[in-house]
Amino acid sequence: MVVAGYFVFSASANLLHSYRLHNDEARLRDDVEELRVQQDQLLQIRDYLRTDEYVEFMARRVFGLVKPGEILVTVDAPVPAPSADAAAYDRKWWQRLFGR
Repeated sequence: MVVAGYFVFSASANLLHSYRLHNDEARLRDDVEELRVQQDQLLQIRDYLRTDEYVEFMARRVFGLVKPGEILVTVDAPVPAPSADAAAYDRKWWQRLFGR
């Protein structure tokens, strides 16, 4: 009886261990697939950052560079004057609600 009980216990422990390993393997396969998708996205971003289009965009937008023969024009918008409504929103909500 003791030997049979040991065999049943051992078999069930091995079965449980096998089940856990199978679940871990499935989870790790999902993680690997997710990492492959992220890698593909990062490779696409890297390839875009290496294009002449991106380099020209950064040179113009960030560094303010122009091509030979072009003229850089910057437009400054006027600052709007504060209105009475803007002053009302500077107060706390309960001050606006109760008029204090």
